[in-house]
Amino acid sequence: MANVYTFTLTGDVELQAVLRAAQLEAPKAVAQAIWEEANLIFAKSQILVPVDTGALRGSGGVSAPQGTGKLTYVDIFYGGPAASYALYVHEIIGNYHNPPTQAKYLEQPFMESLAQIQNNIARRIVHILKSRGA
Repeated sequence: MANVYTFTLTGDVELQAVLRAAQLEAPKAVAQAIWEEANLIFAKSQILVPVDTGALRGSGGVSAPQGTGKLTYVDIFYGGPAASYALYVHEIIGNYHNPPTQAKYLEQPFMESLAQIQNNIARRIVHILKSRGA
């Protein structure tokens, strides 16, 4: 079901001001919504990521939103210098992991979110814009 928003404006000056405000706030709201959704995926991956020394779990995170215009993205990551073995641990399914940890610790939460990610982000954008009065 589509959301319906009703508002009353008096004059074209007010309409232009509202449209300018929405134009400025919308990219920020999109970036925030994507970042929030990525953090949910990351939180689920933290439960699944194998822990031996803690270096791999500690090497993960979500980047700040990047890009401009039509392309906004975040990175959900593990690895870097703190855990150069992240890809190996992620991809090798035959390795033993203490449950609930597992291989595919990032891929699985991401794939599970795909069916609803667009709707979740859209709801977040609307919520963010409403809370900002845009």
